[in-house]
Amino acid sequence: MSALKGSLTYARLFVEGDLPKDFRDRFTSSIRLRMMKPLEPEEEVLERSGWCAIGEPFDLEPPYEDVFYNEYLNLGFRTDKWAIPGKLLRAKVREAEAAHLQRSGREKLSRKEKAEIKELVAKKLKKQLAPVTRVVDLSWSLQENVVRYFSHSERSMLAMSDLFQRTFGLKLIPEAPYTLAARLGLGKAGETAWQGLEPTGVAVEKA
Repeated sequence: MSALKGSLTYARLFVEGDLPKDFRDRFTSSIRLRMMKPLEPEEEVLERSGWCAIGEPFDLEPPYEDVFYNEYLNLGFRTDKWAIPGKLLRAKVREAEAAHLQRSGREKLSRKEKAEIKELVAKKLKKQLAPVTRVVDLSWSLQENVVRYFSHSERSMLAMSDLFQRTFGLKLIPEAPYTLAARLGLGKAGETAWQGLEPTGVAVEKA
């Protein structure tokens, strides 16, 4: 999801820890090391994630001013995944197995041969197809120490948080009643009262 267009719905995550003094230079180098590396058909890995320019999933060399804008750090979290249609893969595997049996003059294939044929067919299909690309934008308010992540997918947030920590050496804490209370600096009594709150429905009578 893009922060620059569409509906502006996002999840908030608090950044735990302090920024180093030379954070802009250090972060720039660390981001470059973890920019998205597109999947290649010859690789065995089926999925990979990395950074890209915000709003530009195929821009893997964003200039400094696109990443650091005033007091914000902006990036896209891109994930590529091979998603070969199951029916297509099974049909091509059957064709390849039949051709192999015909060439060898045999009636059956071993389990190992079937696995090797399936792997070869998958690699061939990867060269004809493109991996599915998904991108979610994030904007880190460096003054607030808050990251706005433009997706509510738990799986996506976990993967992004892991890459965030490896890139910046800082941990992300999803916004929740308890974490928000702690951030507001409530005392023990206040935290206890906060945890005891329950949602209340409001009924509206029609005229």
